[in-house]
Amino acid sequence: MVTRRNFLRNIGAGSLALSPFMQHLRAEAAGKAAGLPKRFVFVVRGNGLRPYGIVPKGLEELGADRLKLDRLEDRSLADLELNESMKSLEPFKDQLTIIQGLSSKICKGPHGGHFGVLGAYTSGDHAPPRKETLDATFAKKFPGIFPHLAFHIGTKKDELFRYLDISAQGKNTRTPAYASAMLAYKEIFGTVMTGDDAKVEAMAHQNLMDFLVDDVKRAKKALNSNEKEKLDHYLNGFESLRDRQVKLNTMGESLAKMAPKFDDKFTSGIETHRLEAHFDLAASSLITGLTNVVTIRADELEVRYQGFEHARMKEISVHEIGHTADIEGTEDRFESNWKEGREMRAKIRTFQMELIAGLAGKLKAVPEGDGTMLDNTVIVFLSDAGSQHHTGYENMPLMMLGNMHGTFKTGRYLHYPSYNQSGHRILANFLMSLQHASGMMADNFGDRDLGLSEIIDQRGPLAELMV
Repeated sequence: MVTRRNFLRNIGAGSLALSPFMQHLRAEAAGKAAGLPKRFVFVVRGNGLRPYGIVPKGLEELGADRLKLDRLEDRSLADLELNESMKSLEPFKDQLTIIQGLSSKICKGPHGGHFGVLGAYTSGDHAPPRKETLDATFAKKFPGIFPHLAFHIGTKKDELFRYLDISAQGKNTRTPAYASAMLAYKEIFGTVMTGDDAKVEAMAHQNLMDFLVDDVKRAKKALNSNEKEKLDHYLNGFESLRDRQVKLNTMGESLAKMAPKFDDKFTSGIETHRLEAHFDLAASSLITGLTNVVTIRADELEVRYQGFEHARMKEISVHEIGHTADIEGTEDRFESNWKEGREMRAKIRTFQMELIAGLAGKLKAVPEGDGTMLDNTVIVFLSDAGSQHHTGYENMPLMMLGNMHGTFKTGRYLHYPSYNQSGHRILANFLMSLQHASGMMADNFGDRDLGLSEIIDQRGPLAELMV
């Protein structure tokens, strides 16, 4: 049996003295339940998440396209079998919640809701963010050495960074994300990379940080007060980076034991391999306490899933897959048939579910409190485009894994009444549920949907989801 004591002995408890992870464990061991961390992982895919894609077996009628419901469907997953795409999540059914029927028409955008998906506000194509998104809010509330880690699958092997179109630190400020898994590994776990070249690079990085801080301080002496104020912002940034590096250096042994295995997928030109690497980095960063908030942009319109054994998927992009017909008897402009379209989407969905299951499994293997790290984590999976490639915002299917200290009633399939039907709820209500689980008792979040009747309650969390 794995115990907390054995686990800590295996990873080198002494090296964790300064880590947030160790601090949380010590707080819990002392009987301080409030010391347990709250963690959030947001996985956002493009191209829509079709309702049939996440409906359990036996409930296929609830996964029909453009289904209209005038009542709430609340089913236990205990007696249901997950569909083929979700088979990897069977071991986690008691912590799984599938939600359908929430609308988010305020997101707009022909190919995606962009910042509106996590911010619940109007956000169009190529428009800058209007305000902070929820993942960034949580990063400020539950900061780690890396307050917020974000990853983007990217479309180019050598691309280093992307600025996300789904996550924002504030008005006009997009969240930067690692597109390069190699760069992410170096910056997060570079202090424990093996090989003389890696060690030299890590030392050079530390020396550069020291030099930059000292250089900025020297330059500051010759500036007037207004210029000094501007320079202070840069200095604070450099010092934060240096402090982070110092903390990472103190965690050498624990980082070495918990760092993901560095292999070819971190430098691969195949998008699916790099996405696997991002999930590995996310898991290790959460387990070591380096961060409590992760946002993963699982794909985008121009991505090609070249790693799959499917001839067409090597040739066409996610955008093009999105235009394959979804309903039998209709035509699509890419001359594919509806069956092939479903097959390609199923392959992508299955792959992404397997990555989430792998992350959940790693968290479940780590003891924490009276349970595991998974018990104190919420993983959210949804699409920025709702239920369809275009105009799918009357239904935003999503999946949530984790109960956050027992805050959520999990192991269920919830399908809310259709748009403007009595009992209908919106995506913002779900996001407020996450806020309430974090201790933020918000009754309003984002923009109101003015197209909804006054009888539709847009305030507060989803009552059916909360304990």
